[in-house]
Amino acid sequence: MKQKHRWGSLSCQDLEIMDSRFVALVWMTISIWLVGCSSKSGEISDTVENPSKPGYITRDWPITRGNPQLSGSIEDVVIQAPRISWTFDAGFPISVDAAVYQGVAYIGNDMGQLFALNLKDGAEIWRFESGDVIESEPTVFRNSIFFGSNNGKFFSLDRETGQENWSIELDDKITAGANIVRDPSGEETRLLVAGNDGMLRCLSMEDGSEIWSYQTDNFINGTPALIDDEHIIFGGCDANLHVLNASNGEAVERYETEAYIPSSVAVYQGIGYGGNYANQVFAFDYQDYGELWTYIDRSFPFFSSPAVNEKFVFIGSRDKRLHAIDRETGEGVWAYTTQGRVDSSPLAFSDAVVFGSTDGWLYAVNQTDGQELWKIELGGSLIASPIFASGKLLIGSQGGTLFALESGPRNNT
Repeated sequence: MKQKHRWGSLSCQDLEIMDSRFVALVWMTISIWLVGCSSKSGEISDTVENPSKPGYITRDWPITRGNPQLSGSIEDVVIQAPRISWTFDAGFPISVDAAVYQGVAYIGNDMGQLFALNLKDGAEIWRFESGDVIESEPTVFRNSIFFGSNNGKFFSLDRETGQENWSIELDDKITAGANIVRDPSGEETRLLVAGNDGMLRCLSMEDGSEIWSYQTDNFINGTPALIDDEHIIFGGCDANLHVLNASNGEAVERYETEAYIPSSVAVYQGIGYGGNYANQVFAFDYQDYGELWTYIDRSFPFFSSPAVNEKFVFIGSRDKRLHAIDRETGEGVWAYTTQGRVDSSPLAFSDAVVFGSTDGWLYAVNQTDGQELWKIELGGSLIASPIFASGKLLIGSQGGTLFALESGPRNNT
């Protein structure tokens, strides 16, 4: 294992009392997902051929941040003149992002309930009691849904009935969604599960049995991202960025940053992008070039996961702003100011970026200049992240409501 770019170290402090989360893959087909990994952007394809509703590229969102690279970016244009299509009262705060698969939305709450809802109207299909707070984004693959809870249990449910397939108990709570990776033969699909015990585990989808594990020195609050078919990248509260061999969990690289990394790292065209508690956003290449750039603006940490596309890196900060950074140079392009912390991870459309704030507003701004396109008040602090599927923009609030927004009629007067 090589180690590069030692920037110092800072331990993870007081994460147990933090009030924010650290925060889909839409497959062309399951077979294409399992065979290929590269598009022009270097990501597994997130489009569907011949969608049943013309105009929507992203039909499903079955994995956190939209794809295994966790890029948080899609090809659809942003909704216009947003209106609330429906709401669902989850009864308790929602601190986790939703998942969508084949017309069903899945969302967890701080009471430990996971709900399956009809995407069309928000009607409840089933609910499952996990026994503790759900901060782990649900992951859907084929006929199963996977998620963890703060009691340390990781579950596999039948996605149509909500019945438990299996569960395992880990050593500490699970606050990140699972990712999906193929085994070297391509014949088996596995789960990557990170926990607050500092361990990343590769599990069998069939029964949750452990295939390999990798131990770090502190909590892991983010989902591991796939760099390519063979490598995984993630950060943790040990202030390190870890690159592992996906087939066996062996360490390939380790980068030490100046402070703990509280959220997921995004990958775009083989480059990783993330933020930390030392008020830094960084870009790195695990192969040849190491650290590419570091962006620093104010003395406020970044708890948001970034959204990355061809031109920009978008990331929220506790300075109450969304920052847009030139992906190639690391130079700041613009920053949009809200009245609350931006812990909600942004969602980059082809023309705009959407994000929430603890001020209770959901914002859409132009990617090029940060000019506001629209904003809508949802009445509760937003620390979960928006997701998009089949024309619906979904986000949950600390008020306990899941909102589904869609384009409304435009006022042409």
